[in-house]
Amino acid sequence: MNKLSQALLIAVGLFSLGTAHAGKVSGEMAAQTCAGCHGTQGYVENSAFMPLAGMSEEHFINAMNAFADGSRPGTLMGPIAMGFSEAEIRAMAEYFAQFPKERGGQQ
Repeated sequence: MNKLSQALLIAVGLFSLGTAHAGKVSGEMAAQTCAGCHGTQGYVENSAFMPLAGMSEEHFINAMNAFADGSRPGTLMGPIAMGFSEAEIRAMAEYFAQFPKERGGQQ
């Protein structure tokens, strides 16, 4: 297992422990596990990754479910998506949808 995979597994594990302890899913907290690749608040500068800011809740949920069930191929997203509950995915979808697609712009 390479270092990136290990770091991602640790991040998902720590997030899961934190949300289980808190009893309530925080979209902002869950979304922090995405920031390394997709940018803070879903704004990404590197075009190799999909920006998440302004993505509709439905699109985000469908994409995460497709990664988790293997119907959408991805190098890292499958195992990451499988690590989140439906409530966590929904909370992240709500979090990212609240931002305009462009930083500083209107939706």
